Parts: sequence; structure tokens; C-alpha cells
Amino acid sequence: MESMGYFAFILAVIALARCTSLNTQVRELKYNIHGAGIGHTETASLREILEKSIGKTADLKIETIGLSFGASLSDCQILEVDEEWALVLTGKKQEKKLVRIQSIRGVNLKD
Repeated sequence: MESMGYFAFILAVIALARCTSLNTQVRELKYNIHGAGIGHTETASLREILEKSIGKTADLKIETIGLSFGASLSDCQILEVDEEWALVLTGKKQEKKLVRIQSIRGVNLKD
């Protein structure tokens, strides 16, 4: 009877590992679809919002591809925007960073 418990535990661990693997594959597939230009209307509208906000300060929420957590850039100034990239000035040292527009999941503009 105890062996059935071990067997169920092993199956649960395998199922959890498989779900995690599938989540990563779905994220990569979404990234490839957006990279191919299929259904990128959200990116176009986000690009337009960023273009209108050049020179303003914003907080950006960024999704890291393949990982289930994201990062954020606080108090960054939007310097330049093109079709795929946004150039921002961030940090205490005022470093310039390139951010791919399709990886931006949220923008909080500040006055």
C-alpha cells in the first residue's frame, strides 16, 4: 500500500515538470508568433503610446521570455522609439537601455 503512495508522488512530480515545460513552450510560441508579425496590433498601439510619451518618465513592466516572472524599470525616461525597440534612460547612473517593445507588459506614465 505504501508503494502506491510513492508511485502517486512520482507521477505528481512528473506531471508538474511536464506542465512547467509546456508553459515555457507556450511562451516561446507566443514570442515566435509575435516575431513573425502575426497579430501584433497590441505592439503597434503600445509603440504609438511610447512615441507620444518621448521625453516623459515612466515605469515599465517587462516580461522575460521563457521565464514565469518579469522585471520592471522604475523612473525611466523614454528617449527614442522605433518599430521594435525603445531606448530608455534609467537608474541612478542614467544608463541607456534598449527594450524590445513586445516584451513590455505594462507602462505607468508619470507626470
